[in-house]
Amino acid sequence: MRVQLDALACSLEEAEKAIATLDGATDEVQRYRANFICEEILTNLARHADFAEKIPEVTLEIEAGGNGLCLHFRDNAAPFNLLEFPDPDMESALEETEAGGLGIFLTRQYARSIDYRYEAGCNLLDVCL
Repeated sequence: MRVQLDALACSLEEAEKAIATLDGATDEVQRYRANFICEEILTNLARHADFAEKIPEVTLEIEAGGNGLCLHFRDNAAPFNLLEFPDPDMESALEETEAGGLGIFLTRQYARSIDYRYEAGCNLLDVCL
């Protein structure tokens, strides 16, 4: 599916509907985690990605099968590897920590596997549950 960052709520709703139709191939926990990850990745793209002078092109493919549920994200923003993003400070008091990073941390915790690569000017992120 093509994701419209300027209509993010609609794109997230469309992703949620697509995940819901996988009812027999996934359980409730997987569907919750898939929705969380979609919201995290797409929201971060809308808020933080550097598309420079390019028109944002973002796609999401949802695949369910014998290997579980996989989310395939593709975008033409500047390279960003969430596997290299530092974990949030979980030891300090909440008031002493910087905002941000918890969603990426939870994405990494929820995923069975994550593969990232940058090819032909695009970020390719595969998250499997």
